[in-house]
Amino acid sequence: MTPGCGYSALRRLKGAKMETDWTGRHVIVTGATGFIGRRLVHALTLAGAVVTILTRSRASLAGLPPAVRPCIGAMTDREALRKALAGQEILFNIAYDVRATAAENLAAFDCLLAAASEAGVKRVVHTSSIVVYDAWPASDCDEAGTMDRPGGSPYRRAKIEMERRLMAGPLPAAILQPTIVWGPGSALWTDGFARALLAGGVVIPEPEGLCNGVFVDDVVQACLKAALIPGLGRERFVISGAEPFPWSALVDGYARILGTNGALREPAAEIEAALGPKPVEDGADHAPSLAARVSAVGRQVLGHRRFEALVAFAQAKLAKGGVLQPNHHLFEEYMGRGLCRIDHARARLGYAPEFDLARGLAATAAHLQAMKRQARSANR
Repeated sequence: MTPGCGYSALRRLKGAKMETDWTGRHVIVTGATGFIGRRLVHALTLAGAVVTILTRSRASLAGLPPAVRPCIGAMTDREALRKALAGQEILFNIAYDVRATAAENLAAFDCLLAAASEAGVKRVVHTSSIVVYDAWPASDCDEAGTMDRPGGSPYRRAKIEMERRLMAGPLPAAILQPTIVWGPGSALWTDGFARALLAGGVVIPEPEGLCNGVFVDDVVQACLKAALIPGLGRERFVISGAEPFPWSALVDGYARILGTNGALREPAAEIEAALGPKPVEDGADHAPSLAARVSAVGRQVLGHRRFEALVAFAQAKLAKGGVLQPNHHLFEEYMGRGLCRIDHARARLGYAPEFDLARGLAATAAHLQAMKRQARSANR
């Protein structure tokens, strides 16, 4: 975690005697080298927890706290799981491999849950997604929403199945359903937008809908609170920011920090006409692309941060003059006007999002400025 980028939520929790709550607790984090996972690991370590992570490569450990105990292996490796989960009280499952199929992710998830049960883990905090709800993103969402719409992306179907397994399983589980998670390191909602702004621009439809954004450190706050609530059964929690904001406000906020032009506005009807009919999502589990497979190998060999730096360098070289036009998925997100209700998380978890748009942008500024310097260096 970059110093200065979003510690206030953690400091507030520390003010509530978080050290007493967490000191000496043995916890394990999967997905610890990713966007949310890294910040969660730093928060847990700072709070005094004894943190184990499961990762497939030692190269990905760069930047994690030295006190972290790494276990090297995949989630399908039974021996690695046995060693990693032994003596653990709480399992934070943040992992989802977008470079693998949904079936592969579900198989890994099943191995993890079986091993956690055998190891005597007392509870699971699992990150799902708001996309599981049929109403998203057109209509309001809360935990009473349905998940019955047929088809959908393999990612959505996998997340639904993971939730169903947890709800029917033996372990107490807090299932967190974040909305649009943004902040330093968010591949699409921050870094992707920033690279596009530096390269050419980001097209936003007019009229536009609302972004139910949640800053990454508020998701970490929800994870920490969910892990310790008394009497946990098997419960779902929508996790979002305090208030939604226009998509253009997010993009324009990034642009001000980067010193670029803001959102490029185009009539929504023209964007929709240019996109044509939306492809039918039949729920088929597509194999990952060649680029995704190369990405997976690159992260294992070079480590997550070094690989991402190389990708950013290449994108800066290749994307000059490029404009981020919405595809069908982005267009649907941009046009959505549904509100994601966090009343249940507030009442049950004591969840209190601390980062509105302005505060989140301030916490992201140093990261964006570093991206700008990197892009300038790459283009020399």
